[in-house]
Amino acid sequence: MQHDTAGSPGFAWLVFRFLWPFQYFRDCTRGSKLERVQNYRHNRAMRIYLPGFIAKWSALTVASFGAGGLFEGVLQLVLPAVACFLTGTWTFLVSVMLAAAYFWLERFPELY
Repeated sequence: MQHDTAGSPGFAWLVFRFLWPFQYFRDCTRGSKLERVQNYRHNRAMRIYLPGFIAKWSALTVASFGAGGLFEGVLQLVLPAVACFLTGTWTFLVSVMLAAAYFWLERFPELY
């Protein structure tokens, strides 16, 4: 039995779409004034999805720091612990950036 996988996206693409929120937003710094206003309104409409992305990236942060603590404390492996802590720091920064974007879009209804 063969499966037709030509039309279905790969697993990596699905994970990317599940975790990366920036593909759903538009650039408000380019174009005419009307285009910038429309892009900002689009971003404000899409802000309702940001808390879910914040939760996903926060869970990745907790998992990364937890794995780093496990590697460092129980297994006494320094290099994997450093990699986990570094990954946790980056995921934390993405969470903070998403929270700042959410609060900005929530607070300012019209940019122009």
